[in-house]
Amino acid sequence: MKKSTKWMGITFTAAVAMGAVLAGCSDTSKQQPAEGETKPAEEKPAKRGDITVSMYDRGAVPASEGSYEENRWTKWINQNGPSNVKFVPILRSDSTKKMNVLFASGSAPDIINEYNTPFRNGIYEQKQLLPLDDYLKFMPEYQKLLTQFPQLKKAGTKSDGKLYEIGKMKEAVPLHAFFIRTDWLKKLNLEVPKTAEELMKVAKAFADQDPDGNGKKDTYGLNISTYSETALNEMFGGSMSKSQLSWGIKDGKVGLLWDNDLAALTFKKKLYDDGIIDKDYINDKDGMKAKQDFLNGKIGIYINSSVSWFEFSTADLGTLKKNVPGAEIAVLPYPKSQFGEFTGAIDNPIQMSTVLNAKAKDPEAAVKYIDFLMKPENGNKIVLGEEGVHWKKGPNGCPQIIDPAKSKNEVNYAGDYVMFLTRATDKCSFVVNQFNPEVADQKAGLDMYKEAQKSYLDPNRQYPGITVGEHMPTFSNDLNVIHTSVLKEITDIYVKAIISGAKYSPEQAIKDAQASWDKAGGKQLEDFMNKWYTENKDRAFLAKDVWDIVKQQKEQMK
Repeated sequence: MKKSTKWMGITFTAAVAMGAVLAGCSDTSKQQPAEGETKPAEEKPAKRGDITVSMYDRGAVPASEGSYEENRWTKWINQNGPSNVKFVPILRSDSTKKMNVLFASGSAPDIINEYNTPFRNGIYEQKQLLPLDDYLKFMPEYQKLLTQFPQLKKAGTKSDGKLYEIGKMKEAVPLHAFFIRTDWLKKLNLEVPKTAEELMKVAKAFADQDPDGNGKKDTYGLNISTYSETALNEMFGGSMSKSQLSWGIKDGKVGLLWDNDLAALTFKKKLYDDGIIDKDYINDKDGMKAKQDFLNGKIGIYINSSVSWFEFSTADLGTLKKNVPGAEIAVLPYPKSQFGEFTGAIDNPIQMSTVLNAKAKDPEAAVKYIDFLMKPENGNKIVLGEEGVHWKKGPNGCPQIIDPAKSKNEVNYAGDYVMFLTRATDKCSFVVNQFNPEVADQKAGLDMYKEAQKSYLDPNRQYPGITVGEHMPTFSNDLNVIHTSVLKEITDIYVKAIISGAKYSPEQAIKDAQASWDKAGGKQLEDFMNKWYTENKDRAFLAKDVWDIVKQQKEQMK
């Protein structure tokens, strides 16, 4: 790393005088200006502004690396970048709540990195964002991207016609995935489930028939928690999640998919009633309990709600096989339900991530900092680490991780410092080129990912919902109050139906949810959605556009 230099006890005048003495020992005729010429002005170093930058605190910085405020990468950014940066970590699980408090107190950071679309739209409506049009001249890297991908400018422009949001192009990768213990299938003489009914049968066998052979009933068929439950909803064509209801299009109109919700709810209730899932699943808010159960060999069908394909197939599966040497894992395509065959959620390929506080004291310093990290040689350093230390060039000319454990400890936590970095313009950034096929476990991981692509990126399957969540229209503040309230009510009703046994049926839960919807003013939300769809269906980023990008990127990978 470069070290900053300082003048130690030498004034500028003394330094110039010393230079003159040294110059006297050389041929001055070539260095002194001729009579009548003006001596060139010395170039002054660019002014370094002071800025504050938010980033997610995911609790991932090892103690040996420091903290989110100060570690090897924050030091590198401050030593090599154009601005003096103070980082403000915001707990990922509580980011919008915390950020609202900071805005209310007038202490929000200059740069806000936040993926939550409704939150960004809300602070725009409150006139707390800075329009960026006049600052693009300080962002040559981003200007190039806007020219190459006009979708970015379209997505970042608000209703007043000005650009407020900064985003990135990403690879469209499967975000939700099902993995199945094929060694358990063999032991119990079962076939890979292809339908929802078969999935239930296999999951029940995994829970009841002692597939790990320890003589105890201590295994689960599959897992659901706050996020993995969303993936299960997708099998039935629904898109209900922690942040949105199950919107869909039927007969050219937007509405809630009550029938799909009923099917998913009935399935989940049976999982609970039959002891196929952890009875305490509702308290597994972030899915970490389920992950540990899987890594300890206690889950037969593991729903990974935010899969990092390289890390999962090299680090997580390595842990599983260390704990359970005979474990064998395969990707499970989404089983077919009565509503057809679906893929799971696909990671948003056009992701808006960053806005500037309208009260930023030095906007120029802020955008220069962003543009500095958008340069591939700088942003990729944060993402990949040091060449020769964390990665090397592989046979295909692309970076290959030298030691996954070292990279996980020293590099992987740093991705949120460059949330706005586009990497999908570089073939080497695609998942298939992250693996080194000469290393056995990475070759297995690569083969697994290629299998996942076949079904999870199959345009012949239906995409659950209208579009990826971040491109759903955002409600105005008054409608968002209705949405937040009714989403919580319906979520609570569904949870009650799952855990209440015979006392509360899924059918009754749907009736009660519809009554809550009507009472809360759901019709206003439905009218808004239909107005939006009618006016924007030809220009909005919808499911069909996801498949277009998938197709383009498949061509890029060849």
